[in-house]
Amino acid sequence: MASDTPDSQTDNQITPSSAGDSSTPTWKAAPKTWGGRLLAIGPAIVVSGSVIGSGELINVPVQAATFGFVLFWAVILSCIIKYFLQVELGRHCLVHNRTTIQALNQVPGPRFRGTSWIGIFYIGGYTLSVVTVGGIMAATAGLFTSVMPIGGSEEISTISWGMIIFAVIGSVLWFSLYDALEKLIAFLVCGFSLSVVVALFLLIFSPNPAYPLTLADVASGMTFSLGDPAQRGAVAFAVISLLGALGTTANEMFMYPYWILEKGYARNVGTDEDEGRIERAKGWIRVLQLDAGVATLLATVITAAYFLVGCAILHKKGEVPSGMKVVEQLSQIYTETYGAWSYGVFMFGGFCTLFSTIVVVVAASGRMWTDLLSSMGVVDYDDPIARRRYNRIFQNIYLTAFLGITFYSSLLGAAPEKLVIMGQFINGLVNTPLLMIGILYLAYKTDNRLRMSTVTSLMLILTAAAIMVCIVMGIFGGPGH
Repeated sequence: MASDTPDSQTDNQITPSSAGDSSTPTWKAAPKTWGGRLLAIGPAIVVSGSVIGSGELINVPVQAATFGFVLFWAVILSCIIKYFLQVELGRHCLVHNRTTIQALNQVPGPRFRGTSWIGIFYIGGYTLSVVTVGGIMAATAGLFTSVMPIGGSEEISTISWGMIIFAVIGSVLWFSLYDALEKLIAFLVCGFSLSVVVALFLLIFSPNPAYPLTLADVASGMTFSLGDPAQRGAVAFAVISLLGALGTTANEMFMYPYWILEKGYARNVGTDEDEGRIERAKGWIRVLQLDAGVATLLATVITAAYFLVGCAILHKKGEVPSGMKVVEQLSQIYTETYGAWSYGVFMFGGFCTLFSTIVVVVAASGRMWTDLLSSMGVVDYDDPIARRRYNRIFQNIYLTAFLGITFYSSLLGAAPEKLVIMGQFINGLVNTPLLMIGILYLAYKTDNRLRMSTVTSLMLILTAAAIMVCIVMGIFGGPGH
C-alpha cells in the first residue's frame, strides 16, 4: 500500500537536469535490464492485495463447488482479459501525470462542476459494488470466531471480532503503518496463494488421490459452455460475477493510476522542458507493462488453482461453503490435500489475504473520493494536508460501512459469500463496461509519441469485444451446450 508520501526508486540513476539547474532533478531514468525492471515494479502488486483476495478465496471456490468444471473458461478469461485495459489506463495517466478522475474528465459528454459523467457514474457503481468488502470483513470476523471465539455466542463473537478488525485497520491506515507491513503481507499472501498451486499438483500427480483430478476434467471446462440448461440463469450470473471478481477488475484498474503516481513513475518521467522526457517515458511504460503483466500472471495461475482444487474437492463432495464460517468450510481445500495439520495454515493465510484486501480497498476508496471532490473544486488536490484529511475522512466512512455490514451479516444471517458475489456481479455488469468506454477513448488520446502500437490497439479492441460477449452471455444465457 502506498502512503501519502511517494515511494522512492532505489534502482534508478538520477540524470543531471538538462536545464543546468544545480538542484537535484525530480526525474529518473527507468531501469534497462529485466532485473532492474522487476525491482522497480510495485503498483500492480499493491493492487494485487485486493485482486488476490475475495475473488480467489471466496467467489471462485464457491462457484467451483456449485457448478463444477463448466466455468473454468470464464475463470481464465476473466483473469487475462483486462491486461491491455489496465496498461492503457496506466500509460495515459503516467504520460500525462493524471489521476483516474482527471483522465476520465477528458472523455466527451455531460459534466457536473467540471467532472465527466463517466467518473461520477463510476464512483456510484463502485460504492454499490464494494458491498463485497463488507462481506469480506464479515467473513474475516467469522474466521476469527472459528479459531478464537469471544463471548457467549457466535453472533457476539463475530461482532466483537468485527470491531477489533475495524480498530486495527483504522489504526494501520491512520498512522500509515501499512508501509512497514506491505512487503511482509505481500510475501505471506503470495506464499499462501502459491501453496494452492502446490495442492493442485498434489491432486493431479498423487498416485492414489482421494479426489482425482484429470486433464479431461480440466478440458471439459474450456468448452465456453454454460452447462446444464436448467442452471443456465445461475451460471450466467456466475459468469458476470467472475468477470467482476478476477484478475485486475474494474475497481482495481480504477485504483491503479493512484499507485502509479504515488510510486513516482510519472514524476520520474519529468516535464516537457526536461531533455529526454520521451525516452524516459518509454522506459517507464515498459516497467508499467511488466508490472501489470506480473500481477496478471500471478492472478491467473493462483485463481486457476483455486478453481480446480475447489472443483476436485468441494464439488465432488457436493458441499457448497456458506455462512459466517465460510472460510473455515473452505479450509477443506487444504485439509483434504495436505492433511488436518494444514487447517491453521489455511486460516492464517486466509486472514492475510482478506486483511490485505480490506486495507487496499479502504485506502483506495479515500483516494478516489478525494480525487472526485478535487475535480469538482471542493478539495485542492495539490495540497497534501487537505488531500490527506479527505483521504482519511472517506477511509473512515467506508470502514464504518463495512463494520455495519458485518453487524448486519451476524445479526440477520446474511451470508458473507453472497454479499461478496453480489458486489462482484455489480462490478462486472456495471463498472467494467463503464470504465472500458473511458479507457478506449483515452488510449487513442494519449500523446501520439507514446501511444500504443498497432498490435496493442488490435488487442485492446479484441479485449473490449470479448468482455461484451461475456456480459451478453451472462445476461441472455449464451448459446451453451
